Amino acid sequence: MTEDKLKQSLAILNPIRTVKLKDKTGNFEAILQGLLSDLETPNTLSVLLCEQIAESIFWMRRHVEDKELILLEATAEKIDKAQSGYGSNRACTAEDIKQVLLGDETLKRKINNKLKKARLNSIATSFDGCRAKAFLSCAKEVRIADDLIQRQMLNIRHLQRSLDAIDMKSRIIRRMDLELERVEQDLTLLEHDPEAD
Repeated sequence: MTEDKLKQSLAILNPIRTVKLKDKTGNFEAILQGLLSDLETPNTLSVLLCEQIAESIFWMRRHVEDKELILLEATAEKIDKAQSGYGSNRACTAEDIKQVLLGDETLKRKINNKLKKARLNSIATSFDGCRAKAFLSCAKEVRIADDLIQRQMLNIRHLQRSLDAIDMKSRIIRRMDLELERVEQDLTLLEHDPEAD
């Protein structure tokens, strides 16, 4: 059933596409197809709204990744400065920093121990200290990314309300049709009621 709705939705969408992202990962198409397959009764407007929602979700995810990369780069820069006395024997690599940001506590302790030994350089003596300093140094860029994420979230909410209004309209009409049908059946039963004779 879902596959039929998806095919029907894509048949409506393909000739009128407004979003033409060059996404080699296929994430946009996956999001779009997921939304289209959830449509109860695909029509032109609902399909276009789903396309716009998919684009907003795609860009929101992209901005989140950008924000993470901004923090990762700034943290790596601060740690690099903190361990500049090590030469080639550095406390961590950019990949290590990424793993710590993803929650690797063991690696975090290891980096903290090495940074404490480099106290003479004293930019920061722990991973969290470097991350905090990195956040302060790139707060403007992070704020811009947060604003872009927030804007996409608002877009999604507004588009979702519009899609709900379209869907609700068809449900109300269907419910009214069923109610009228029931009333007509009740009237028919009253007209043919043998006790009434």
